[in-house]
Amino acid sequence: MNQTEKESKLWNEIKEDLRRQGNVGEYGFESYISQLKLKSDTGTKLVLEYPADMFIDWVETYYSNDIRNSAARVLDAARELEYVPANTIEATDTVDEPEATPAPLLQTQGTTTTSAPGNKTRKRRSDTAPINSGLNADYTFDSFVVGSNSEFAVAAAKAVVNAPSRMYNPLFVHGASGLGKTHLLQAIGNAIREKDSNTQVLYVTSEDFTNTYIDAISRQGDSLSNFRRKYRKADVLIIDDVQFLSQKGKTQEEFFHTFNALFASGKQIILSADCPASDITKLDDRLTSRFEQGLTVALNVPDLETRIAILRKKRRMWNSTLISDEIINYLAKNITRSVRRLEGALVRLATFAAFSQKSPSIQDARVQLNDLLKEENTTSSVTIADIQRRVAEEFNIRVADINGRRRTANIAHPRQLAMFLARRHTQASLQDIGAAFGGRDHGTVIHATKTIEEKLESDSSLREITERIAASFS
Repeated sequence: MNQTEKESKLWNEIKEDLRRQGNVGEYGFESYISQLKLKSDTGTKLVLEYPADMFIDWVETYYSNDIRNSAARVLDAARELEYVPANTIEATDTVDEPEATPAPLLQTQGTTTTSAPGNKTRKRRSDTAPINSGLNADYTFDSFVVGSNSEFAVAAAKAVVNAPSRMYNPLFVHGASGLGKTHLLQAIGNAIREKDSNTQVLYVTSEDFTNTYIDAISRQGDSLSNFRRKYRKADVLIIDDVQFLSQKGKTQEEFFHTFNALFASGKQIILSADCPASDITKLDDRLTSRFEQGLTVALNVPDLETRIAILRKKRRMWNSTLISDEIINYLAKNITRSVRRLEGALVRLATFAAFSQKSPSIQDARVQLNDLLKEENTTSSVTIADIQRRVAEEFNIRVADINGRRRTANIAHPRQLAMFLARRHTQASLQDIGAAFGGRDHGTVIHATKTIEEKLESDSSLREITERIAASFS
């Protein structure tokens, strides 16, 4: 069985499990799930390819959990998800092409249109830049809303575009999940390619870098040489989420040499993480010093005015005129932690408006966004240490046992529950949670969370314990 057949078979099994679970309706299955293709399974992540005209934010918001759960059942292991657009670049002159896939109807000022939020006619063009750049053309500076939380970061990013490797090298961008780091990094890459299509720009996540490196050293022949040639020939190397290099000693060593080779050759390096380089746990001191030798900028949580501007811009882009200013202001005031979550809320209400053919009221918004609003109101004062201590008391074990290496059932189960509660009740990243539990990786945290979620569906005793512990945090 070749690679394509293997991935096709796996994806069919996952889709069959999705159907059996019954959480995805027929419309959602036919309009979205059936159009996805499994591009690869890296062992820690499923890379799903989607048509260029699909509104992928909708899939990420509403179907990702179901896909992850089905994948875990089929593979008997947890997987992250990554969505990548199908390659639609054609060697033709620029032409306007209509969308091929019909989308849910939206009513705009009395006129019926077939554009879903985010769906718009795209221009296809010939392109001499590397087709494996990893960039998403939708991520541009024009679509990035600048506020007081991001002014400095955007100014630095544009300075890099104007003078790659001569202004800030490396450029290190940090900020919490959902604040726009990936958007900003890819906007830099797209702008550089726009200026000069011959510039070799390569965007990857640190997880992709790690998995590609592991694959290269496990193969015979020239695989490792090809790996090094791929990364070291880049004029601009963009690495997202470098915190995932934590604890990966050999990968850090390889990246250290890649960094040095590029820097010595006058190539631009751009990095992102969910915290400053000095706060990344178990990162080689040599890498920390390299990351800090350029310019470090932060993306912070946007203020109210910026959140309103983001929502208005998305409303305009999606032509969602059924969404009133009142609703925009309500969302901006009540969803504050993440730009991604803010946009997801607008997606949900825009689609509700499309199907109901009416402007949603504040009450409609409360009903449709009940889960998001509850999460926003959840207290975040509890710490991972608080959770570990409370779980240890509940199960009559020591905190040291939870953080240790023992895997006996009486230890492993409380440890998984503590990880689940840490994800539910703190703003800590997957990496930080893993580090707090004896230096475990983010994949272990994901697996623990999924395991507890599944057990909670049928285990009333576990639900009672979980609710009792959670109640003690309020």
